[in-house]
Amino acid sequence: MGRPKRMRQVVISSTAALALVLTGCSSSSEETAPVEETATVEEEVTVEETAEATARSFEDFLGTPSSDQCAGNTYDLGFDVFSDNESFALKVREGIDRVSAEMGCVSVASLSDNADPIKALENVKIFIQQGKDGIMLAQVIAAAQPGIVSELQAAGVPGLSTFVPAPGIPFVDQDNFRSGEKAGEALGNAGKEAWGDEVPYLLIGSFQEGGELSIQRMDGYLPGVKVAYPDLPEANILDVPTAADPAQANSNTGNVLSSIPNGAKILLGGINDDNTLAMVQAIENANKDYEFLAIGQGASVLDAICSGSLYGSVAYFPENYAAYMIPAVIGMIQGQSVPDFVELPTVVLTKANLSEYYPESACS
Repeated sequence: MGRPKRMRQVVISSTAALALVLTGCSSSSEETAPVEETATVEEEVTVEETAEATARSFEDFLGTPSSDQCAGNTYDLGFDVFSDNESFALKVREGIDRVSAEMGCVSVASLSDNADPIKALENVKIFIQQGKDGIMLAQVIAAAQPGIVSELQAAGVPGLSTFVPAPGIPFVDQDNFRSGEKAGEALGNAGKEAWGDEVPYLLIGSFQEGGELSIQRMDGYLPGVKVAYPDLPEANILDVPTAADPAQANSNTGNVLSSIPNGAKILLGGINDDNTLAMVQAIENANKDYEFLAIGQGASVLDAICSGSLYGSVAYFPENYAAYMIPAVIGMIQGQSVPDFVELPTVVLTKANLSEYYPESACS
């Protein structure tokens, strides 16, 4: 277990201390005077302070995790993630493995719940039974979070969430509304540059099942687009339910396109890159001479930006989530106060700036 334990060690070394007072039997004619020998005592005290006393604030390590945060302890954590193969989830999981290995004092066991709330709860129970010091949640069904938190609290195990907030535990993620708004602003500006004053259609791939923050993310698109198109007609704003499932995103986009005329200009925004690309595929397969610009969320499929399938994507830098999540949960284990919301940085990536953030993925 990684919970710190108090240890105190005192070492004392002394030089011989001797005082001899010799009093012999005396006669009336003879007396022995006392002989005294002084002594010195040297004391050396070393104290190993507790990890609680020596550990620096978790805030010092957000984004820059280090073994220094462990303060001589080891931590065994659990990580529940919603998918084994979705691109963003994979990058977050890879980051978890990388950061824990680099720190050297942290081990993390990962389990996938496949977006099944019952499985997510089962995974958390497994971690609790295994005696994990803390648990990180990356499951995406909002309705499952209260039950999961109840299990954590009953067991006294610190936990935090990402992707979907959970009541009563810290949430580590980006500002969802602002991410949608940034994407909308970029879409609108790109549309104006490409098509001038021609009025486009706006398709928004919604994910109501994801809860409040997923809704906020998609709600941000419209005000962002309206910076460039303040008078965009209501009839040109179309919702595409996706359930965050590429197959449904593709099928429902095809249904919506039946009401959009040939040759129309289309702005498109999705809940993540995979769903956005599924919507793009429906547009390309429609054979209606559409022109489109699409922006995803998460920047997990960077080659799609270079190919032009995506105009851009809002980068949350999934490979860096662990650099914030792990320091935060260790801080909780150490008894530190972690705020309800730890915000992650975001940037809209396009061909123009992709190499600045991901040089290895620069478009040729």
